[in-house]
Amino acid sequence: MLRFALSILLLLLLPPCAAGDKTWIVFNNTFKGSIALDFYGGDPCLTRPLLEEWGVRPFILDRVKYDLRQCLTKASADEYVLQFWYRPDARLLTLLFPEDAINPQQNGVSTSRWDEGINALFFNYRVDVDKQNARASGDIDGTDALLALESGVNLGAWRLRQRNTVQRERSGLRRSYRDSTSLWRSITPLRSRLNLGDEYTSSNMFDSMAYSGVSLASSEAMFPDSWRPYTPVINGYARGEAEVTIHQSGERVYRIHVPPGPFTIRDFNPPDAQGNLELVVQESDGTERSRWLPYSLMPNLVQHGLFSYELVAGHYRPARNAGLDKPRFWQGALSWGIAPRTTTFGGLQQSEDYVNTVLGLGGNLGLLGAASLDVRTAQYRQQGQSLRGSVWRLRHAKAFFQTETSVNAQLLWYPRGSQFRSLEEKNSREAMLALDWDDDVTDRALETRLELTQNMSEDSSLSLSWRRMQMRRETPGTTGVEMSLSANWQDIDISLYGSYDRYGTQPAESVMGVNVSVPFSIGGQISNIGWRSDLVSREHNTHGMNLYGSALEDNSLRYDLTAAHTEHGSDSTTASLGYQYNAGELNVSSHRVGRQRTAHADASGSVLLFSGGMVLGQTLGSTAALVQVPDKPDVPLYNQFGSTTNARGDIMVSYLTPWRVNRITVDTSALPEGVKMDVDELETVPTEGAIIQMRFPK
Repeated sequence: MLRFALSILLLLLLPPCAAGDKTWIVFNNTFKGSIALDFYGGDPCLTRPLLEEWGVRPFILDRVKYDLRQCLTKASADEYVLQFWYRPDARLLTLLFPEDAINPQQNGVSTSRWDEGINALFFNYRVDVDKQNARASGDIDGTDALLALESGVNLGAWRLRQRNTVQRERSGLRRSYRDSTSLWRSITPLRSRLNLGDEYTSSNMFDSMAYSGVSLASSEAMFPDSWRPYTPVINGYARGEAEVTIHQSGERVYRIHVPPGPFTIRDFNPPDAQGNLELVVQESDGTERSRWLPYSLMPNLVQHGLFSYELVAGHYRPARNAGLDKPRFWQGALSWGIAPRTTTFGGLQQSEDYVNTVLGLGGNLGLLGAASLDVRTAQYRQQGQSLRGSVWRLRHAKAFFQTETSVNAQLLWYPRGSQFRSLEEKNSREAMLALDWDDDVTDRALETRLELTQNMSEDSSLSLSWRRMQMRRETPGTTGVEMSLSANWQDIDISLYGSYDRYGTQPAESVMGVNVSVPFSIGGQISNIGWRSDLVSREHNTHGMNLYGSALEDNSLRYDLTAAHTEHGSDSTTASLGYQYNAGELNVSSHRVGRQRTAHADASGSVLLFSGGMVLGQTLGSTAALVQVPDKPDVPLYNQFGSTTNARGDIMVSYLTPWRVNRITVDTSALPEGVKMDVDELETVPTEGAIIQMRFPK
């Protein structure tokens, strides 16, 4: 206590000499960007979190000495040969640490490097036009058009986002509507996010649903790596210059440009604790290969002594034109690491005549993976009746990193006579009862889900999923099985897909698909010819071939020609072209089946307005960067596939990973003639939703 009091007193009496200034950092001959760094008596204050971020090994961090301000002492720095020099005139700090003192993978990021970005206004747009020439009775000639617009405003730490859609149907009907509006910001001291407006609740404890209101919830993406149970190391292989993207739950969350050969991704942290990860490698010739990644985390588990929470208040937001009520509700959820490897969690959800509670316990089982058990209980009134029900849920997850295997399993048991309904199910039933219908949730008995992912090599993977709902009445329930296999043999891509679905007493439906793609060279450009067959149990089988690839020197033009035949049906042909350029992307296609012909065109991109002017770019993700290479046009970056700097030297990088170190790297092998770069890589640590302005020195 005395040491703490003395520390506070010294900090008050001796304020830092360079408060508010940014200091440029060069660490072991690598440019690290700029950070807010305190100085005392002319010496920089190197704290443990900062040294940890730069990768100093834990055994050194535990042995060196820190003063009352928690700064590394000069004597300890000399003892372990941790050298540094500061140039006040240039605000430049140069550090040189022994290689054996550095861990190759960073562990956490100092909050002093979190960058809120610039104040800016941006628009993502997508225009779709479809023209149909009808040749069958009942069809209508005409053109459909749609404009999807996502607008955003960044002001300090605040983010305003709105999605709008404008439609014109071939019948002449015109309409426009707002899809969603939200105002939010990250509360960095709490490592949480405050949201006002439209959003989705978390699915950690209660079923996820759309709402309009206010929420404050922990953001695990802000946690340092040492607080997170697993940071994936992702290996892959690119045949040529390639764009590598990672998708989670269908949304693109990471993108990088890689050179030919094997690559390793170490700086990616999945934004959500649950949700499958898919790695997609798009080669410069247009070829795409994807595989599922072994990533298994229990969404409710936190480390010993930590908390994770969610508070939400608002009203339910049903799908547009669904005709459902919008009851008000509030919910709170808390996970607490009460002991090593043990987490207890619970939550309460309340609405009009509805209460839902959850209580559970989970733990890290070491070599056996992680498991949790919880019970949810709902009490509510509907049509004058008081109803009550519960459901028990057992979850297990395990990732075998050596064999690159991932297993996720879930078991839900509904006691006999249980009237358990989620808030969304209760609301939907209200509309059914008005039509003299009812649901069948009281017949639910046992629901099982299993997902298995196996990576056999950098180019081969197998995924299996199985789901089953058993009912108490004498009906088959529902069963679904899916399998996909992707493999590569001597540059030939082979993929298999199969599924089996059965719903109640309806006939079962099965599908089996086979796709083989073979590359070949035409005039120095790589093209691919593919063959595909889809065998369907309840419909007609389809077989087809396609020719696809890319053209132009930078492979920015993609093409695809497809011909297919449906047994006992019509033949079809499709031709498409796609062009990727600095300011966006353009696609056109034509499709014919039987006597019907349709044509399609779409254009997408972004517009950024900031204090320095306007920049056009490709569609922006949640977190992006404006990179400036002053007066150097046509400079390519590894981070933005298919784009180069404009006439002023500006380029938009669409996707950055928030809260982690992002490296913006110039592709020096493709620089215009006569252009040289003294610095070819910059680093940034953006907050979520930020537009980061990064400027390479002239």
